[in-house]
Amino acid sequence: MADNEFPIINTGNGIDRDLAATTNNRLELLVTDIRKLNQTISEANEKNDKLQNKVFWLTVVGVGIAAIQLIEVVDIVCRWFPK
Repeated sequence: MADNEFPIINTGNGIDRDLAATTNNRLELLVTDIRKLNQTISEANEKNDKLQNKVFWLTVVGVGIAAIQLIEVVDIVCRWFPK
């Protein structure tokens, strides 16, 4: 069965019962897909949290290195203008 094909359910109890059974089937499929999607989102969030933590610490290290270099630049500029 392709993703865009849905089974037509025949209950033998009339068209209204067939439509109700078909609707229930579609709802069950939808709930199953939503549960799978929620699980996938939860897994992605866990991975994203780890990545955000790594990026944060990388940023902290980068700012520290930049601050050290800025101190050196100020020292060099001060040497240009002796007192």
